[in-house]
Amino acid sequence: MKAKPSLEQALCIVALLGVQDRKIPLHSRLVAERLGISTSYLKKIVQKLASADIVKTTAGRDGGIVLTRDPHAITLLDVFNAIEGASSFVKNSGLVKKVFDFDQKDAFMQTYGLKDLKDSQPVANVLAVFGNAEQRFRQQLATLSIGDVLPTSENQPLKLDWTTWIVNQRPTD
Repeated sequence: MKAKPSLEQALCIVALLGVQDRKIPLHSRLVAERLGISTSYLKKIVQKLASADIVKTTAGRDGGIVLTRDPHAITLLDVFNAIEGASSFVKNSGLVKKVFDFDQKDAFMQTYGLKDLKDSQPVANVLAVFGNAEQRFRQQLATLSIGDVLPTSENQPLKLDWTTWIVNQRPTD
């Protein structure tokens, strides 16, 4: 499985917003600037996160992006599913059955002089291994929330307005 680059960006967006004071929306232009991506690309990521009810946007001069719930209520699986989708990594297309399911097993064995022939179960089990691995992967993502990975100060979650930091970090001419 190869994750989309937007997954890392989405995790960063949600983490930024997890620290951001939720009463102060973070302007999308500043988020895009901080991530080094275009505002149009950011909009696509934010739309996916908003569709999953992770973020919401507010319009206007003081508008921007905010989390819809506490960072401890948003799991890594929530963000993963928002970007990658919840569908299975490996889909059983029936190809294993088509290739290894011998309708005329006796004739096949006679043609090749085989004394016995085991069925397709071992090959089909490979798909089950992928399915089990995916299930464990998703379970692991569900155990960690965004709130669990955010920076703290004096054992308390940071709550700040990123605007000040991002604006002050801009290069001067």
